[in-house]
Amino acid sequence: MVRIFVPINFSDYSINALRYAINLGKKVPSSITLLSCCDVLQEKDQESDLAKTENRLKEFVASTIQKYTSASDSINFIYRVECGYPEDVIVEIGNIDDPDVIIMGTLSKGETIKELLGSVTSDVIKNAKVPVLAVPAASQVDTEKISHVLFVTDFGERDYRSLHKLIRLITPFQTKIFATHFKASQPDKWDKKRMEEMRLYCAQTYRNYHINFDIISGEDFVSDLDAFIELNSIDLIAMTRHKRTMISNFLHPSITRKMLFHTDIPLLVFHE
Repeated sequence: MVRIFVPINFSDYSINALRYAINLGKKVPSSITLLSCCDVLQEKDQESDLAKTENRLKEFVASTIQKYTSASDSINFIYRVECGYPEDVIVEIGNIDDPDVIIMGTLSKGETIKELLGSVTSDVIKNAKVPVLAVPAASQVDTEKISHVLFVTDFGERDYRSLHKLIRLITPFQTKIFATHFKASQPDKWDKKRMEEMRLYCAQTYRNYHINFDIISGEDFVSDLDAFIELNSIDLIAMTRHKRTMISNFLHPSITRKMLFHTDIPLLVFHE
């Protein structure tokens, strides 16, 4: 059974994430935990606040669940309300309960710098230990199918584990995976060697999957990413988030953050 967590903050974009989770869950037996948070400052009657929030949660998602599910779907919905700041609660519960993926709605690209820096989704991606799938509010991807996935990779050891988790999630779909390394300079012999090693491994391990391997050179990562997405009709971007030092975070914004706030394609982030 695939275990999915979907944080709900009573916004339209969190409902968009729920729709994505339902369409993923309809493909295999699944449990979807709908998680909402109470205001951490309201502690006068915490039990009453939790009960009210749970009732509001059930009412808020009822029409979406009714619209996008049927009696034949093998989805078990669980309602959970916790008191605390969402960016802390989601990470803590995710790390303890270890779901297969946390699916979160996000604002679309082009928001203000203040909103981007304060994004709950960004904080969860940074601190969670489980995969996080960010679904932008303006995403036009058909969630009934995931046919073309861009797996951003450096062909390193960590990416083998991420690729295995990715394939487990998308197995029900007829999906073509583009394992692609974006590099500012021309690839050297070691880049090509590691790409060939991963290609041979996948040919032996994932024989029933269509996986392409490529290295794209260019100094403008964002432009190269946009061109690749458009050319290959990408439905989902997946990548491994690598740990960074405080200094490197200050000097160089992470690729994860660039992709999270630049594109309206859902982004699936694995962790080291």
